[in-house]
Amino acid sequence: MQELHLLWWALLLGLAQACPEPCDCGEKYGFQIADCAYRDLESVPPGFPANVTTLSLSANRLPGLPEGAFREVPLLQSLWLAHNEIRTVAAGALASLSHLKSLDLSHNLISDFAWSDLHNLSALQLLKMDSNELTFIPRDAFRSLRALRSLQLNHNRLHTLAEGTFTPLTALSHLQINENPFD
Repeated sequence: MQELHLLWWALLLGLAQACPEPCDCGEKYGFQIADCAYRDLESVPPGFPANVTTLSLSANRLPGLPEGAFREVPLLQSLWLAHNEIRTVAAGALASLSHLKSLDLSHNLISDFAWSDLHNLSALQLLKMDSNELTFIPRDAFRSLRALRSLQLNHNRLHTLAEGTFTPLTALSHLQINENPFD
């Protein structure tokens, strides 16, 4: 019941809010899309309609993702952040995205990632973190990602992985971990 109430409010607020100035918002194939790719953005712009389900911020100059960066889009299912300059993903930046199915953080400079945020993303099916600067993945990082089908961690700086890191990923069918300097 609470989720239905949240959806009702999100739809109501979404109708009342406009799209942020540098972005294009609209409906396509039944999804509410906000396209902010290739806009030379240095931060996540505020003012998205609450009913946005797909958000593209790819190919910008975002240096990091602060806590609560996507709080105003609670129904987000796809988030595309590839080809930015992201170095840090703060705790709480992604935690509110419980409906998220696809997350692309590839081709950034991420070395500091709030792994605990993944525990709230139980609907996640695709996680792309390839071509970053990751050196460590906590053993329990993926413990709540039972729906995850595809995980891309190639082209990072991983030297070791703890035994059992991928054990919770019972739906996993695609794993890329090549091009890491494993010991």
